[in-house]
Amino acid sequence: MNNSLIYTGLFVGQVIILFFVSKVTIQELFYFFRIFFRREQVVFSLISFLFLPGTILHEMAHFLMATILLLRVGEIKIFPVWEKNYIRLGHVLYEKKDVIRGILVGIAPVIAGLLFFWGLGVSHLFPSTNIWLNVLLGYLIFVVSSTMFSSKQDMVDIIFILPVLVFVGLGLYIFQFDFSQLLRADNVFVIRFNEFLYGINFYILLSLFIHGIVIGVIKVVRLKFH
Repeated sequence: MNNSLIYTGLFVGQVIILFFVSKVTIQELFYFFRIFFRREQVVFSLISFLFLPGTILHEMAHFLMATILLLRVGEIKIFPVWEKNYIRLGHVLYEKKDVIRGILVGIAPVIAGLLFFWGLGVSHLFPSTNIWLNVLLGYLIFVVSSTMFSSKQDMVDIIFILPVLVFVGLGLYIFQFDFSQLLRADNVFVIRFNEFLYGINFYILLSLFIHGIVIGVIKVVRLKFH
């Protein structure tokens, strides 16, 4: 149980840090490309191309979750388009029926990103003795961790999650649900859960390390050119 609390605490803390660090990384990349290119269209296009694999995973996660939840998808666009002096990123338009499904579709990219990290851990592909495979997977870890977080538009229904949590909490309190057996350290579910979090925590930490290197290199280059 102690390990579960530690792994969960690390997971929550790292995800929160990654959320803010990824925003800083994208901002620094904009500054970096503006050193070499004057046109905003070129800068936005380069950023979009750089993060394209992550954008594809992000939008496909929305699409698959909406489909699984039986919500009709009206439009899906994966590739960014330059329109009226700004770049329009990919998006998925789907019918909204209730808050719960809206929240699940909204957080789908986060779930997809975590599953990507988990898949890397299970497959033991990274790190590898093949340097080019390490470079490729390092790049994918970077772009997925940068694009896995949902936008404000995606999370429009998240404001309704607090009442839902309060309702569930009251229900558990009223019916006196006993978690002691479920959360025992020798419980198979707890063991698998710890293994899942351990693998994900490793790759989130690795992604934070990569983001730190990218931000550091860009800041050095910016200082050199100013």
